[in-house]
Amino acid sequence: MGFRNIKIDSHVKLSIKNQQLNIETDIARQIPLEDINCIIIENQTVTVSAYLLQKMADMGIAVYVCDEKHLPNAVLLPMVRHSRHFKILKYQIEAGKPLQKRLWQQIVVQKIRNQALCLAYLELDGSEELMKMCKEVQSGDRTHVEAKAAAFYFKSLYGLGFSRGNDHIINAALNYGYAIVRGLIARSIVCYGLEPSIGVFHHSELNNFNLADDMIEPFRPLVDLYVAQNYDIAEIDSDLTPERKRGIFGIINYDMDMKGEKRIISNCIDMLVASYSSALQGKRSDLELPELMQLQVHSYE
Repeated sequence: MGFRNIKIDSHVKLSIKNQQLNIETDIARQIPLEDINCIIIENQTVTVSAYLLQKMADMGIAVYVCDEKHLPNAVLLPMVRHSRHFKILKYQIEAGKPLQKRLWQQIVVQKIRNQALCLAYLELDGSEELMKMCKEVQSGDRTHVEAKAAAFYFKSLYGLGFSRGNDHIINAALNYGYAIVRGLIARSIVCYGLEPSIGVFHHSELNNFNLADDMIEPFRPLVDLYVAQNYDIAEIDSDLTPERKRGIFGIINYDMDMKGEKRIISNCIDMLVASYSSALQGKRSDLELPELMQLQVHSYE
């Protein structure tokens, strides 16, 4: 897997030349395809070739496209990255409710635990209460502890008047970060032969990425921690500048903890998706879930 994450925010032409991404402006710059993890195209005047899109899919490189508000609204995903796609699809379709409920319980518990750790790292009140809520999550979360924890958590982060529905820079930053992580998860889901529309808990007929919306839950607090450390709620009328979006995009270079080992977020995502595939096939009963740690950029040795 590549390690470069490229953000395109100016008028350029993108093409492929000699197995390298060719970025043409006044001068041309080449980046080996094998080095690239993902690309986000934010400028709507950027020109790309069909061959480039084909090669991105072949290499498993996630390509994000942004809307008029410069928020990611689409991601290019490969269709034939797994040799046993139909076999894995059958396991998804035939997965029993008890298994799905147990797996969702694990995801919810780790999400709330990571929310508690986020508050602790920010030295805010509420961490102990969230840790207690972890113990209240039942199979399938039938008592909706996740929703109760989320309401408590965001009020602990930003005050009683905060709402995720408000139109201001905090929510804009959170949504931008979530969209980036969601795209990485969707890419990994497809690469492991899973159907992204078939979720564990989310089952909307209008959502092609139900499974990605399930799996993103324990990763959300990483975005929350970054935004809380870099944005002030008092900046409510500020804009999400290109420089700030570049910083949020860099979240995919941060580490999380997987069973005591620091791993870059894309690796954590792959481990979670692989463990889910194994659970569907009856090879294991638990998921590999990431634990939040203090913000730290991954170091390649």
